[in-house]
Amino acid sequence: MKEINTNAVFIVLTVLSLSLTSCNLVSPDKVVQRAWLNTNTITTNYSPKFFGQLLELKAKGNITVFKDNEVTKGTAVEYVNQTIITPLNESLQKVAELPENEDTKALKAASLELFRYGKEIFESDYLDIATMIDGERPEMEINTAIENLFLKHDLEMGTRLNRLDELVIPYAEKHNVPIKIVNNQPR
Repeated sequence: MKEINTNAVFIVLTVLSLSLTSCNLVSPDKVVQRAWLNTNTITTNYSPKFFGQLLELKAKGNITVFKDNEVTKGTAVEYVNQTIITPLNESLQKVAELPENEDTKALKAASLELFRYGKEIFESDYLDIATMIDGERPEMEINTAIENLFLKHDLEMGTRLNRLDELVIPYAEKHNVPIKIVNNQPR
């Protein structure tokens, strides 16, 4: 019977183990991009201005969406789905796929909370208002719904954004990931 060189087996197993685990490593830069910078899918659209633009597009008959690889006229509901919800779901999935370790656990959790909260707002309140726009409800009714949406969610949205900022800034500094501060707000 042939003798097995235990040192050689140990080295092979160690190399194999390292190569398998290194495939799951994500650079700190990617963590910041996925968990923090991608929240722009929320922060850019979480604004009454979004609805002002959508109402203007509707009034001009210029709501466009992609269907069958073509740009075509669409509804406000389709527009919200394509411009907000689909990109948000893609970003949420990227955060969910981030490896979790002691260094990223709280950051990942805060990012997921923000994405899930945004998703809840966009899939309910935003689509409800888009349906009102498509149904040509009275302007006053639509404006009241928009105002109520932000009265209802602003405090919690701000809390979640601030929590994520509180976690990402030290993480980025620790890993020498440059982040940009605009108007005293990271983004």
